Amino acid sequence: MRRSNKPPASADRRRFIKYAGAAGVTGLASLAGCSSDDAGGSGENGSGGGGDGGGQETTGGEGTEGGEETTGGSGNNSEGGTTSGSAGGSTEEVLIGSNHPLSGSLASTGVGMNNAIKLAAQRKNEAGGIESLGGAQVRVLEGDNQGQQELGGQVTQELIDEGAKVVSGCFASPVTTAATQVAERRQTPFVISVAAATDILRGRGFNYVYRPQPPARRMAMDYANLVPEVIRQNGGEIGTAGLFYVNNSYGQSINENLKRSLPENGVEVVTETALELGASSANTQVSKLKQADPDTVIATTYVPGGVTLVDAMQNQSYRPPYLTACASATFTDDAAVSDVGEFANGVLDNNYALNPTVDKTQEVREQFNSSYEGSFSASVGMAYTAGEVIIEAIEQAGSTEREAINGALQSLTYKDHIAAMGPITFQDNGENENALAAVNQVQDGTINVVYPEEFAGVEPIVESSSN
Repeated sequence: MRRSNKPPASADRRRFIKYAGAAGVTGLASLAGCSSDDAGGSGENGSGGGGDGGGQETTGGEGTEGGEETTGGSGNNSEGGTTSGSAGGSTEEVLIGSNHPLSGSLASTGVGMNNAIKLAAQRKNEAGGIESLGGAQVRVLEGDNQGQQELGGQVTQELIDEGAKVVSGCFASPVTTAATQVAERRQTPFVISVAAATDILRGRGFNYVYRPQPPARRMAMDYANLVPEVIRQNGGEIGTAGLFYVNNSYGQSINENLKRSLPENGVEVVTETALELGASSANTQVSKLKQADPDTVIATTYVPGGVTLVDAMQNQSYRPPYLTACASATFTDDAAVSDVGEFANGVLDNNYALNPTVDKTQEVREQFNSSYEGSFSASVGMAYTAGEVIIEAIEQAGSTEREAINGALQSLTYKDHIAAMGPITFQDNGENENALAAVNQVQDGTINVVYPEEFAGVEPIVESSSN
């Protein structure tokens, strides 16, 4: 049962949200908490730590039932905000919330993801709006979580208070953990744009949270099943691996699941080493990897961590026979690959990816590039996909009521998307049953899907650096 106990507006309450017009294009300079120095920063200290958003950072593996956060408790279910609407009626606009890092060290990707959701709204509005609501326009509320876990829940709460009927976010897993806790308590649907940690959904008993992308457990399984197969099918040999990961819930979750999945596919883990958030050097970690001499180093990092890894490898004149990555933002980000340069060529990275075999992908990419700065990376593309999933659910619900939209998400089958995976349809636990982490490869400075064949744009090129 919903309760109506919306808190009164507080003059000194710190606010992290702003409105984006229905057309969806807004300059970054005006974003709350965002400065030109913040955006595109090179540090990696944006997430982690406890917070007041209702969530606590989970660590390692898949977690256990007993160790999971509980849901429920006191909540605030008021509709709030500026939008009104009812089932089957017409309304002027529908508000959706975007909770992403618009400032801080993760802003270089977060701003693009936020813009992608605005683009999804823009395209729907240009096509006539929500038809089942008489052409209602989709309006995006933007929230800046700064990549900080303690702001994940707070921003979600503010977006809901301002009228968001559905929220999407947050890129960093610790932030998303906190944000989804609040959305569940407020009985407001939350569609994850990007966040990999398995524990965000596993065992939490959520009824309002959905994830189109594969979780860490699935991404690690896909790496173990697909990447060694690509190497072996193309004449290479791979029997040992060294794991390099960022030391937060996202990195730990991928790492633990890789250790489970790799031996089942004939790959022994001979060493593992973690990079702390904000670390400026990976020389110690690379020395450890170099000493273990694995056939492949598997990197799991945000963009800054991957660049730091490459810098250290180049400093020590080290590159394993096969440099690969699992769920790493670095080698699926055009700007990062450009910064890394020649050293990035040949890297195989399994991750969510954009489908090069459908015309819509290029159409959306060109529209994004003509409207916004930054690249239309896989992370940005997944945020766009999350935006389309939300909009399609509202269309099918024919209502702005959160319960109706949640019901539409539960029964949704969405095929007209640009991600390299099958139709998006959610299981009872909120995970997409057709999620896939395809294999990408950097070739001549560009990122290409190379496997599985049904989503591949080019053939893989497998060459050992030790030859």
